[in-house]
Amino acid sequence: MDKTLAIWATVEQAPVLGAMARELGATVAATAPPVRAHGAALADALDAPQAGDLYDLLADERARVVLLATSCEAYGPALVPAVAKAAAAGKRIVTLVPLPMPPVDAAGPWHEPIQGRLPTEAVRFGPLLRHGPSAQEAAETLVAFGPVRSAMFAGFRDSALSGDGATGALLVDALDLLVGFLGEAERVEASLNGPIHGADKPATLSLSALTGDLTAHMRFEGGASAVVMLSDRAGSWSRRATLLGEAGRLELGDDGHRWIDPSGKTIDATERRARGMPTAHDRAALDALSALLLPHFDGRATPPLDTQHLGPMAAAVLLSARTGQAESPSTLRAMV
Repeated sequence: MDKTLAIWATVEQAPVLGAMARELGATVAATAPPVRAHGAALADALDAPQAGDLYDLLADERARVVLLATSCEAYGPALVPAVAKAAAAGKRIVTLVPLPMPPVDAAGPWHEPIQGRLPTEAVRFGPLLRHGPSAQEAAETLVAFGPVRSAMFAGFRDSALSGDGATGALLVDALDLLVGFLGEAERVEASLNGPIHGADKPATLSLSALTGDLTAHMRFEGGASAVVMLSDRAGSWSRRATLLGEAGRLELGDDGHRWIDPSGKTIDATERRARGMPTAHDRAALDALSALLLPHFDGRATPPLDTQHLGPMAAAVLLSARTGQAESPSTLRAMV
């Protein structure tokens, strides 16, 4: 198995990403940071060769998998052909930062076919809680639990791994889970606080640059509802979803799952214990990132994001956070 990896990241992200590479038994074949002057420091931190910039990293023939751990927004639409070329050459491209998707971002060339293939289909985003190790272990339990009537998703990342716009990445993670269990929301009401707030908010908010504390309440067809709380300024990697239904309560997180029936009896549970890491959230981040990358070293097929539903939902969240008004994903889809 070819476990060669190229990494686009900040120097601050290097400790966790280096630990992830060691966990996977992968060789970091090339590195590059958004700030070119930090190139030597990142290469030293990951004990790997230094590439010039992101174009060089994508074209580097030494790596099978390219990990984009921080924002590529500065490259704009010019990055798209380079990504498409790398994918056509057989590289697997994985990103921790969501790509532009309509109508939330100016998706432009990301959703225009190149040689019959959408560039977004060549890139895999993650990690996603709904497809992670805990959810896979709980697959039969999730089916047995039955319909979900209410849900809550809380997600946090610490500054050492967040990179740029980690709140946007957490939002896509949360929406992927909610769409999977409840479908597309009818109405969304959201608020954003933290580094970007009040009059300082830009005219538009992009997923790849979204930072701070985001909360949202969503209503779904049939009366179901969901609450989301996310932040890249709260310390300690953590993700947890709580699902409520006639079968009781099902909790799903990086540390495992637990199904409790309405009487309080535990029907099923698993616990993912820390293995040799100094803190539990380091272990959780390491497990999540390793699980995200491993299928790409193995050559396994992984599905792209459901941007048809996630795009309008994310757009409704960001617009509501800007305007202070409830927004409808279906209305925003119709406007595109």
